[in-house]
Amino acid sequence: MPAEEEPTAAQVATENGGPDSEDTLTDADLEAAIQPYDEGRYAEAIAALSALAIDEAKPIPVRREALQYLGRAHLARNEMERVREALHALLELEPPLVELNPDVEPPPLMRLYYEVRRDVEGSYEVEGGAPGLQTLAILDFNNSSVDAFERFAPLQQGLASMMINHMNGATGLRVVERERLRWLLDELELQQDTVRVDQATAVRSGQLLGAHAVLFGSFTVHQDQMWMSGRVVEVETGAILLAEQVRGARDNFYGLVEELSQKVAGAIDATLDAATLEQRRETQSLQAMMAYAEGLALVEREAYAEAYERFQQALVHDPDYTRAAVRAASLRPLLS
Repeated sequence: MPAEEEPTAAQVATENGGPDSEDTLTDADLEAAIQPYDEGRYAEAIAALSALAIDEAKPIPVRREALQYLGRAHLARNEMERVREALHALLELEPPLVELNPDVEPPPLMRLYYEVRRDVEGSYEVEGGAPGLQTLAILDFNNSSVDAFERFAPLQQGLASMMINHMNGATGLRVVERERLRWLLDELELQQDTVRVDQATAVRSGQLLGAHAVLFGSFTVHQDQMWMSGRVVEVETGAILLAEQVRGARDNFYGLVEELSQKVAGAIDATLDAATLEQRRETQSLQAMMAYAEGLALVEREAYAEAYERFQQALVHDPDYTRAAVRAASLRPLLS
């Protein structure tokens, strides 16, 4: 998707799948309510979406979709209590489980979603999951580079994000989104150093999230080479299930992430086949990946305008980098 063709809200929902995607395209009233949202006419969108959200004649998926857009529209107007109300109403329509996508949703809305979910559930644990399903939390990677440390610092977030995306394709595994883990660390003030988290803190976070295992990652860039290492810790016992390192050309970072993902999957008895990895591959451009990773770091500093520009830069380097386009679109309500 070229940088100048930023997706609309409806296209973002469709591209990212989910139970509500078809209704976004087939319900005329919902399409009509989304249009003013896409055009930045948020007051008009709120009126239309609010009516849809309470219309019991509408199918539940349509009402759920309306509430998601309603939350974004209220966020664009900085009406945070209204955002919270929309999220509460959204959770009241369960089952099925409401799971918001942090690639699609504006970051402040995601944080409120985690707060509301915690209040409703009475715990921090990741909700849902079939019996026997493994849950894995992946921490940001530590940057162990000596030369060019600052240049490659954004890969701390970027490599973890790629790893999560790959591992989400594994059979029998649920991966905690990094936004939820970062929110938990901030919420409980568990992370004093913004880069490194010790093993005790990671295990404690895993316990609170109900995760079975936690992955520590680190990387080193030296000239044109990259080393990536991963250590998987079992939350219940603290035992090390995996301690592996992969090495290769710096420009083959995506191949190294895929190789390490395979090793992690094997350590926790999950299945990650080559076809799935191919489907979930994001970009092979190091420049695009660096720009995307810089955007993630800026999002966490709430520098949303700068983050938007970085995601756009990623699309200049790789016009087919769909995840960068979706991330850029997610920031639109914050740039009004």
